[in-house]
Amino acid sequence: MGVTRSAHVIIAPCGGLETHGRSVMGLLRMLKYVLGTEDETQQPRQTQSSAKNANNAKPARTGQTKQTGQVARRVTQPQLQPHATPQRQSQRRQSQQHQSQRPAKLTPQPLLPADRIDKARDIIGNIEKHELSDEQINAIAGAGHNTLVLAGAGTGKTTTIVGYIAWLLATKRATPEEILVLSFTKASADDMSQRIMASTGKTIRACTFHSLSLEICRAATIANRPIIDGHASNAVVRDTFDRLLAQNIPYRLLAFKLMSKELFGKYGAAAKREDFQLPTDDYAFNQYRQSLVENAQTIIQHMRQNNIGIDGMRELNERRGGKHIGRNREMLQLVGPLYNAYVGNFRATQGIDFPGMITDAIRCVRRGAYRHLYKYVLIDEYQDMSRPRYELIRALREQSDFTLFCVGDDWQSIYRFAGSDIHLILDFADIWRDWGPTRMFQITTTRRFRQSLIDASGAFVMQDKSLYVKHLYNPSDKKDYSLKALGGATQEERFDAIVEQLRKLPKAASVLMLGRYKSDLNLLSRNDRDGLFQIDEHTGGIVFLEKPKMDIEFMTAHKSKGLQRDFVFLLCCSGGLKGFPSAIPEEPLLGLLLPEVERMPHAEERRLFYVAMTRCRKKLFFVVDQSHPSRFMYELHDRICPNIFRGVKLPPQCPNCGEALRLRHTGSDPSRAFYGCTGFPNCRYTRPCK
Repeated sequence: MGVTRSAHVIIAPCGGLETHGRSVMGLLRMLKYVLGTEDETQQPRQTQSSAKNANNAKPARTGQTKQTGQVARRVTQPQLQPHATPQRQSQRRQSQQHQSQRPAKLTPQPLLPADRIDKARDIIGNIEKHELSDEQINAIAGAGHNTLVLAGAGTGKTTTIVGYIAWLLATKRATPEEILVLSFTKASADDMSQRIMASTGKTIRACTFHSLSLEICRAATIANRPIIDGHASNAVVRDTFDRLLAQNIPYRLLAFKLMSKELFGKYGAAAKREDFQLPTDDYAFNQYRQSLVENAQTIIQHMRQNNIGIDGMRELNERRGGKHIGRNREMLQLVGPLYNAYVGNFRATQGIDFPGMITDAIRCVRRGAYRHLYKYVLIDEYQDMSRPRYELIRALREQSDFTLFCVGDDWQSIYRFAGSDIHLILDFADIWRDWGPTRMFQITTTRRFRQSLIDASGAFVMQDKSLYVKHLYNPSDKKDYSLKALGGATQEERFDAIVEQLRKLPKAASVLMLGRYKSDLNLLSRNDRDGLFQIDEHTGGIVFLEKPKMDIEFMTAHKSKGLQRDFVFLLCCSGGLKGFPSAIPEEPLLGLLLPEVERMPHAEERRLFYVAMTRCRKKLFFVVDQSHPSRFMYELHDRICPNIFRGVKLPPQCPNCGEALRLRHTGSDPSRAFYGCTGFPNCRYTRPCK
């Protein structure tokens, strides 16, 4: 991969990691590997000198990357008006054009011969008291130097990782000290360690990327460097913002302007006075102020993650700001002093801030201040990889190569707002090409949820043709009816429909109420006229007083990832600004720091909806707003599972933007009725009422 460094960035070709000057012998060796005539243990490892040559190589394609931070990444202008989506034919053309520009998808490896699978199963033994499936054994015994295992929801991702470690130890390919397992949360890393110990009797290092980065930073600099608490850093940003808002007139006027036109018009003139008092009794002001400072905090965190300062952001905005360049300039004026206060806070104590920890570790590795001894690195939930995490793994491999074994599911990539880049899993072979060929395996057998839900959720998420095609399968032959739509034109009607279903469920059932946002809990809390529920809005705990033994909990779809309950209610099957998919626009300046927006409209929202759908074991209830249903409901109704909508009638759908049409009148004359789009004013489609 060609890499060019500057004061703020590493530039890399966005489409692929082409390696120039490969030797003829290297190409022959690669061909043997692809044909299966060369064993994985004979794969050439990239030495420090070859890594250096790769770094000095010219980019394969120029003009496709931007200087955006310490990590190599692709940047495009974010789509900020979800309502203004193009016509469906235009969407298809864009999708086809996008696909033609992408690297070819990996093809799943076929199953190994039965005798090899049986032999490997005997070597591995039972994992967590269960025999591994043929697909899991195939991925473990057939793994190469770069391996991607696509494991669908409920197919046993963690079990496969534990089985691979058992295989490495049993075949003496590695000692425990030569294996590293990386995860994304401390809870999952701790769980992984315990499960590995229970199955193998060995202690294997399992940690988060940030834990590894902290170890690298402390080993390379000061052993006891403190970690700067995130809450303290955010408090510094907030206090600086509040002080400037109260004392600095130009800053105050800028803040009001960025909050909203209405607030600027209401308070702009008075805000020019020295004795101006902030209108803290104004609900709208408090909400906009909260939103503005939270956006500033998020922007600062992503600036640190990408190792880019204010000057780098100005340059990036001038090149990529587009129609938002003016607002971005003003936002940078507001963020500038807050960023300086944030950086000054951790530099004063020589501390390590959490957002910048990984990029600090990358610098330590690349200057040779830290050396690793790992021969095998395993990454769980690989679909959540960000560019800084990728660059850290790349830096470690450039120092001393290792076998990479990654397990994930592109269908569950839902954390772009935190920096996750789905292209790191979709383009897996391309980005790791410098380290040899890649093998991809799929694990598709699941017993976690029923086949009707598997079929519906799979058909829904695979509307996005950029994702890998997978066909999950539950070997149970039982017929089931695991999806049902509940409807209501008002919140009261939808509340009553939920209560009616809860009364039909077993007394001790486990129930998950899912929302797109925390505010979706209001559907229960604000319509409980008869006191049927006790709701803890802080924890999400819910008690249905008619069945107090029922385990009910509310959470957002993002938070529910990895969890499972018997019954799930999707409370948020509505359209609009805070609907599902969400139509809340992204802050343009933040969009410059995040991975590129996918061509397909609402692509990540679609995957998030899939995650929400696959949380249930027995039955899933869609709580549909019949006055303004989610566009996803139209897809399910029209093309995927129309039978679940018995008794739930959807209004006509706008052919322009996909939102619902609503019956309206011109004046007070009911004879002059027409249908207007609920996406107004972003969409002005109308049609006569027949």
